[in-house]
Amino acid sequence: MSAARPRQPAPTTLADARERESIRTELDRSMVVEAAAGTGKTTELVRRIVAVLADGRARIDSIVAVTFTEKAAGELKLRLRTSLEEARHGKMSSQGRAALEDALARLEEARVGTIHAFCADLLRERSVEAAVDPRFETLTEPEAERLFGRAFDAWLQEQLHDPPEGVRRALRRTTRSAFRPGAPLPSTSSAAARADDGPVGRLRKAGWNLAEWRDFPTAWRHDAFERSTRIDTLVERLHTFAALSARCSSPESDNFYSDTWKFRQASADVSAAEEVRSRDHDGLEAMFVDLARESRPRRGRGVVYGKDVRRDAVWQSYQELSAALADFARDADADLAARVHQELAEAVARYDALKARGGRLDFVDLLIRTRDLVRDRDDVRREFQSRFTHLFVDEFQDTDPLQAEILLLLSAQDPKTRDWRVVRPVDGKLFLVADPKQSIYRFRRADIGIYMEVKEQLVRAGAAHVHLTTSFRSVPNVQKVINAAFRQVMNGERGSQQAEYVPLTAFRTDPDDQPTVVALPVPRPYGTRGRPTKYAIERSLPDAVGAFVQWMLHDSGWKVSDREHPGERVPLAPRHICILLRRFDSFYAGDVTRGYVRALEARDIRHLLVGGRSFHEREEVETVRAALQA
Repeated sequence: MSAARPRQPAPTTLADARERESIRTELDRSMVVEAAAGTGKTTELVRRIVAVLADGRARIDSIVAVTFTEKAAGELKLRLRTSLEEARHGKMSSQGRAALEDALARLEEARVGTIHAFCADLLRERSVEAAVDPRFETLTEPEAERLFGRAFDAWLQEQLHDPPEGVRRALRRTTRSAFRPGAPLPSTSSAAARADDGPVGRLRKAGWNLAEWRDFPTAWRHDAFERSTRIDTLVERLHTFAALSARCSSPESDNFYSDTWKFRQASADVSAAEEVRSRDHDGLEAMFVDLARESRPRRGRGVVYGKDVRRDAVWQSYQELSAALADFARDADADLAARVHQELAEAVARYDALKARGGRLDFVDLLIRTRDLVRDRDDVRREFQSRFTHLFVDEFQDTDPLQAEILLLLSAQDPKTRDWRVVRPVDGKLFLVADPKQSIYRFRRADIGIYMEVKEQLVRAGAAHVHLTTSFRSVPNVQKVINAAFRQVMNGERGSQQAEYVPLTAFRTDPDDQPTVVALPVPRPYGTRGRPTKYAIERSLPDAVGAFVQWMLHDSGWKVSDREHPGERVPLAPRHICILLRRFDSFYAGDVTRGYVRALEARDIRHLLVGGRSFHEREEVETVRAALQA
């Protein structure tokens, strides 16, 4: 627990005051603003919009403000209304006041929303040029996945009559096999997770991933792969190792012998199968991929392993087999992924046909159709470019390639430009706000590499690159911990697409009557052998955290800031406490959340569980199920 430090006065001038001033005054320059959480980046975006309106550079209906979620869009519009009201009562010219009053009166004409909502509006307006049904419906993600499931099931039923090689091999893989022939990043939606019910579910999820990345239709590279020859060689190596490892003189107590039983079992299964039928290369491929995933065995003790067999020789044989299995699994996965990628294209085409028949578009369709419309139709692009004079984008670190292409083409200085990677935007037209450290939506196509590329492109074209560092949300001691933890890790390395870390600077003061950073020790971290173990730590932490939360609420006397009571500190309440977990599932503890829930329930502490993996094990759910069953 950190010691209470003398209270320091809040700074009278912000460390980034000059940068904040430039956002409101340098209206002739496009800007890329990088700002950490709590630095007021959305506030600065709103102030920039108000400044543009008051200066007469735009009308409210020519402004586009893109946010990441519908909720954020609603909040942004409310904040814009409040800022317009406040600004028009301030000191300004009569023309500026009239401009703000006009903006207030026509605020509903402002295009403030998600990029998908913006694209939907453009497509409905230009449905003929975009070749879409003018009354199209937008599918939610669950609806889109269900529709794809229909297309996939129909496609698979036809394939099963005479499956192509990729499908045939994929269906032979076991559930534990890790081949992923889908998009670069798997979907983590609930429907996709439920679909992982074996080889068919995994193939369905791969197809859905391809559907989400269908704007990259190029066939995958397919290197030469002598599968049958490689498998035949591995069979001989497996038999050799199995025979050698079977010569253990102490099979009951030798760790290496017990840890490698699956290899000997696999060897025996192959020999038995080949006595009654020809070699099954598809089944052997699946088996070898599974063996490649096996955990590394314990080497065991002693120089002698068995009669006339040294342990070094057996270990060397295992290492050679393990290396060969790893090489084979990598190459087999790559070969299979390329084949399945090509074969699943028909399932994706069927999905597109179902959508077209019903007059429906999914979120990716909105982006692809809008990109095609803006890129390929010169007349449409020129009209949109002249109508939308200013583009404001929040959370730009979560953009994907299609979104970046649309926004840059709309901002282009040269209306003839079709290649977004060479766009030079109109001066002052683009205002992007981002925090690359928060780029966490790669599974939704967000690409930090695209963000870095766009940022560098805009800076070369004359845009300002501005950092906001003053954090209004946390106290200095918390900021020091964050700065120390991440300064060395987030180094801006392009190869790994790592964001650059910008240290936070203080605005608030540390309280002088309570600590701000507490390191809670693990009460019982030791296992049965007197050494710290993960199992012991995960078993003892929930009750320790529950007891600490109870002490904070009832005995500490600590107070915190509260949004509902600005300018004062209020007693700590359950709603001020958040317990963050690295994962929901643990090999040692199962559902990690249940231990914390029980610890809080035992102390009668009000709580809300978000997530978790054991819904049906909850007492209230079991009670309802028992009543329904009765």
